[in-house]
Amino acid sequence: MTSKNRYKFNFGDKPLTLTTDKDNLFMEEVERVAKEKYEAIKEKLPQADNETVAILMAINSLSTQLSREIEFEKTEKELVELRTKTIVGIQERAGHSQKTHTGGEKQ
Repeated sequence: MTSKNRYKFNFGDKPLTLTTDKDNLFMEEVERVAKEKYEAIKEKLPQADNETVAILMAINSLSTQLSREIEFEKTEKELVELRTKTIVGIQERAGHSQKTHTGGEKQ
């Protein structure tokens, strides 16, 4: 069973406690990125309240995640196609090699 870590930090002016299976080092990086994204949005939209900033951050994260999933699926499909071509090529060479050796033995 995975142990849970309770990680505390502030988002804007709100203290948060996250329960996660990630270690503190990972969560510190998450906190750093969250604060960086928060500040970037606040800079562009200084009138936005924390809730709006959080919603925009969530939407941006989901957009990034979806883009990466689409790219991953595309790469995975390309990998399957390359594997298939490689296997077919090996099978063709093996078949050609067997015919050559078999033909040579019959002479």
